Amino acid sequence: MSVFWRLTLAYYICAVLFYNRRFFAWRDKSPVLSSAVQFAAYFAIGGALTWSYWQLPWPLLGLWPSSSVICLTAFALFETVNNKMMVYRSGQQKRHALTFAVHDILALLFILLCAPTHVLYETGNFVADPWIVFCVGLLVVSKMFSVFIYMVEQDMYGRDYPTIDESFITMLMRVIFYLIVLLPGWRWVLWFVVWLWACRVARRNRLLDFSRFALYFGALGATAVGFLAKWSFYLS
Repeated sequence: MSVFWRLTLAYYICAVLFYNRRFFAWRDKSPVLSSAVQFAAYFAIGGALTWSYWQLPWPLLGLWPSSSVICLTAFALFETVNNKMMVYRSGQQKRHALTFAVHDILALLFILLCAPTHVLYETGNFVADPWIVFCVGLLVVSKMFSVFIYMVEQDMYGRDYPTIDESFITMLMRVIFYLIVLLPGWRWVLWFVVWLWACRVARRNRLLDFSRFALYFGALGATAVGFLAKWSFYLS
């Protein structure tokens, strides 16, 4: 499953680059050039991260044995087209969160169908490469959760796009929850409770400005992702 996790990391690295209002505004003005940039980024980053696995036969859509270059090209093309689903429109109450979830599921499903998984059948280890899994989790709890929380709140009450300060603070809050879970033994529970209490106090006293949903979803989501990363280290 190394290729799957490495392509997933490439996908989320590109999400950091492309999931923002500035890029989407440029995409609307220059659709051809922006698509070419996205395609090149997906192919280059995905290819660099999976370079040592290029000699393996890759299953194109899980159906036909193919070369790594063909599957990487299909991956880059699909993700470029799939990103057309992503829009940031402040003040509108639509199904943004559902669109984001469908977009992400399709992206990960396509990666799974194009990544060689024979090692999984031989070892039974779904979470190989613990540091790759750790980096995937780090990008998920920081960038992807930020996007999802924003879209849920946009659907709920048409909120404005978060400021740089709010984005940074909430991402840092979730990253700390994520890192706490990685502590050995059960000591993480104590630090989790302490950090959750500190975040609640800061929010209640208006020291930090974020919603109740952002706090609790971020804490629970970062904990769940943290357990996956922790599991990968234990199994390695």
